[in-house]
Parts: sequence; structure tokens; C-alpha cells
Amino acid sequence: MQAEEMLKSVQSRLAAMTIYDVRQVAREVRAHVTSGQKGAIIESVLNIATGKEEPAPASKRGAPPKSERYDTRLVADVRALRNYYLSVNNIEEPNKVAVRDSVSYYSEKEYSGYLGNDGAAYYLLAEEKLFVSDHLVLRHDLRTGDYIRCKGRKKNEAALAGAVEILSINGFSADEKLQRRDFSSLTHIYPEKRLVLSGSGDISQRMIDLFAPVALGQRGVVCAPVNCGKTYILKSVALGICANYRDLEVIILTLGARPEEITEFRKSGGNFRLFYTSFDRPDEEHLAVANVAFDYAKRCVELQKNVVILADGLYESLPAEAVRNYLYCALNAEEGGSLTVIAATPQDADVSGAANMVLNLSPALKAQRVFPAIDILNSYSSREEALLSEEELSLAVALRTKLSSGASAGEIVEYFKATDNNRSLAEMIKNG
Repeated sequence: MQAEEMLKSVQSRLAAMTIYDVRQVAREVRAHVTSGQKGAIIESVLNIATGKEEPAPASKRGAPPKSERYDTRLVADVRALRNYYLSVNNIEEPNKVAVRDSVSYYSEKEYSGYLGNDGAAYYLLAEEKLFVSDHLVLRHDLRTGDYIRCKGRKKNEAALAGAVEILSINGFSADEKLQRRDFSSLTHIYPEKRLVLSGSGDISQRMIDLFAPVALGQRGVVCAPVNCGKTYILKSVALGICANYRDLEVIILTLGARPEEITEFRKSGGNFRLFYTSFDRPDEEHLAVANVAFDYAKRCVELQKNVVILADGLYESLPAEAVRNYLYCALNAEEGGSLTVIAATPQDADVSGAANMVLNLSPALKAQRVFPAIDILNSYSSREEALLSEEELSLAVALRTKLSSGASAGEIVEYFKATDNNRSLAEMIKNG
């Protein structure tokens, strides 16, 4: 995005805000607010962005704001624009320390990672944190979550390494102009294309295929108490998708995980991207990693890719508002591409009205040593008649009927263990 386009975007986003939110942005960028009119406040913010005004001196006078919350991405864009306009006009910020030309640079090396933004600066989340200048962000129309390969170098031992050349963005050469929509502009439609998990002999995959089928763009939850097998179920879903759909982007996001769980995911052999934090990390790190994972997924969908995120630990590690926002990201885009989100939730979590796929795990079945402990009667996918074939739908109804008529869950699991596919399972049920 060129500077002029970004400036227009900032102006339109400010115009769409309430005057309260505009004031919060103006306060953060230290715009000169001399009028209570929304238009005048917006004009002052734009003057800060284009370098026409100097930021107002920091002051503690007046009543404190009722909230410290503001649109961090919008504020970052205002700051990026200001840096750009000041640089093209050869204007130095007051009190800004200039880097001497004589400072020697360390040799360049290649970095790769995900672009993040902490509200003050862009950086690359890699093995070594890498600063990415606003100039490079503007030149290549970079967005948070983009997976970038670049060259970087240090100015001195104490300095953070900085990117000097972008090589590729999400697998495309940096010389290519990416044609992509904004994720927020995509149109939500109902999930239509089913993802078949089974094929490796995993019973849990076959049971999910029948009783809670997964589809592109679904918003799914795996409801389970602690130690009921939800992590195993998420891994099973991931491996089923990786094995059957090589062109899908599969992401596993696990927050507050135990180190042995992280090791198990790494050794599972699935072709997926793993984002994680361990349980000893602070809350802000959980949120930062979740933001990067979902931002990367959005960038892929903007390029019309199909992405699946399997998330564990969201409810335990993040505020409820953040979790709802992440679940809302799930969509089957009318314009092409999809984002499927399947998240593990506590059994008492309120998912009514949000999820269109629910897989319940039963602590009673776990106590009876029935694995997988899938509660068949309380697991479902919305519009499953559009996802299952007639034979599969008949089989699912027959098994649910058998269970509600007195058969135990253990017997149903044994039916799956005794057969290799749904056709032989249907014959077994038909013959009693």
C-alpha cells in the first residue's frame, strides 16, 4: 500500500469511529486537540501523520481517560506514515538521536519469521527478534502475520538487528505485487466443502467424520474437562487433514502447554505450523503468539488459501473477549479461501450461538476407560445433511438410535474397532 492509500485508509477508519475512539487515538499520537468537533480532531491526527504538526508535549493535566484502550493498528499506521513523510522531506524528529554514518555494520544474514507489531514498532518474530522499518512495511505493503524472508544486520552488539532487504512474503517473491483483499472485507457463507479425516485407521477420526463432520470455514469446539483427551483429539484432526489434504495450511496453536505436549506435537510427523507458549509464560506472551498465529492465517486467506487452526488453551490463557474475536475469524469466504477454527474449550464454556460444530468429550466415558471418550448424542455439526452422504447420514442416525435405546458407548466404540470402514460398520449394525 502506498503512503497516499494508507493515509486515505487512516482517514476513512477515523471517520467511521465514534468521537470517543477518535479521541483515544488522538491522545495516543499526541495530536493537538483544541476543539470538541470530531472533524477537527481527525484533521489534527492527519496533520501528525503527514508531519505537518509536531506532537503536543506530554502532559498530565486534566482528567485521566476512562480507558487506556485504543486501536493499536491505527496508531501504528499513523506513526508509520509520520516516519515516512518526515523521511521523504528530510525532517528529523525533535530529540531523535541520529545514527552516525561511521557506525560499522555487522555482516548481513538471512532471517525468516512472522511480522508482528507491538503498537510502537514492527518486528519479525524469529529466532532472533528483528526490527522492520516503517519504510519497508510501506514499500512492500506488509501486514501483521505475513511470513517474511529477509536479509538483516546489526548496527552494534547492543542493537536489535534490522531488516535491510525483503526477499519473499508468504512464499512469493518480494518483487511480485501481491493481489489480496482485506480479510475484514470478505463475505461469510455457510461451510460447504467437507474435510474427511479418516484413512489411517484412527477410530476417533472415523467417529468425528460421522457424528461431527468438519468442513472448510467451520467454527468448531471440542468441549472437554481436564485430562479427557482433547489434546489427542486435536492432534488426530490435524494429522487426518495433513494426510488427506496436502494443499491446506494447517496451524496448531497451543497456549500454556506443558513441555511434553509441545514435544509430542513436534514429533507427530504432521505437516503443520506449530505456534505455542508454555505454562510458565506471562499472559501478554500468550496473547502475542495467538495474534501472530491468527494474523498469519488471515494473510493466507487473503491470498485465497484454505487454512485450518486447531487451538488449545485459548479459554485458559486469554480474556473471554479475545477468544470470541478469534472464533469469529472462522469463515468460508464467498470470494475464495477459508479459515476453519476448531478450539478446545472447558465443558462449562458458553458456545451457544457461536459454534457450528461441537464435539463433546465425556468424563463419565473416560472414567469407564472408553477411548475416544466422544459423547455421540451431544456431538454434532450444523447442516450435517449437506456434508454427509445418504449412507453416512443413515449410519449416524442408526448408531445414535442404538445408543439412545440402551446400547453403551463402549459397545459403539467396539463396533468401530471391529470394522475398517463405514460400509462394513453399516453391515454389522444391520445384522444386529
